[in-house]
Amino acid sequence: MAISGASFLSPGWNSVALLLLLSFVKLLASSLTIGSGGSAGDFAPSLAVGGLLGGAFGRAAQLLLHDPRLDAGAFALVGMGAFYGGIAHTPLAALVLVCEMAGNYDLLVPLMLAQGIAFVALRKRSLYEAQVPTQRDSPVHREALMLDLLKGLLVRDVASLGRPYVSLTPAIRGDAMLSLVRETTWQDVFPVLDAAGAMIGLISAETMHVMAVEQRDADWIVAADIMQTPVSIRATDNLRTATQRMIESELRELPVVDENQHIIGFLDETEITQAYLGATGRAGEEAVSPNR
Repeated sequence: MAISGASFLSPGWNSVALLLLLSFVKLLASSLTIGSGGSAGDFAPSLAVGGLLGGAFGRAAQLLLHDPRLDAGAFALVGMGAFYGGIAHTPLAALVLVCEMAGNYDLLVPLMLAQGIAFVALRKRSLYEAQVPTQRDSPVHREALMLDLLKGLLVRDVASLGRPYVSLTPAIRGDAMLSLVRETTWQDVFPVLDAAGAMIGLISAETMHVMAVEQRDADWIVAADIMQTPVSIRATDNLRTATQRMIESELRELPVVDENQHIIGFLDETEITQAYLGATGRAGEEAVSPNR
């Protein structure tokens, strides 16, 4: 009736009053049904209330402006999308839904305008109590959001560069390796370097610990026997790439190398965590800032 009209619906102010009355009656009936625990939904009633209010507004505009080109049915469709999109915080879904119901996209521009106004006006109100304000607050999207935040941070801004470190040669024996490893307290990986200083392998702290426990084998083991394939990152890589490389290699720390595979620093998982916490903290402050 609000969209297409009806034979019993008079063209005057009585039609506006009737549509307004029906919208409030529908709103009251839906509230009583849902609020009392009855079996009912909120999607269809929201569309009905929005359509009735939009139809009333469109007919009032016709009477006030005396413009026969105004189509009250178009206002009803826009009202449906704006009402549900505003209270459910789903502007894009409601926009597409109404365009599909109308069978064309002629109402796209007025729908976008109405949806924008409704979304801003109702940003602190929601039809669904469990709906979180942003994706940052959603446990479902937390992992993807973390990766997106890390993608915007570079290794060179976080990693410890130029710090003295313990390195090994391919021919160094186990007892000498253990002696060198005991001199450092912060390294989790120990790079094996060739004569030119380029990294050709890695030995993890866990491997060194196992060898320290079984010292009977340390006298004949050399670094080349226990080193793994070198895994490294560049200073210009982002932290998302570094995190994925850590996970794939099952290492807690990665060397940072230059274009000649010479080590210029190290990136630890703790530094990635601190960078992520700092980024989320800044994002939270911007979200609650009164200037936003």
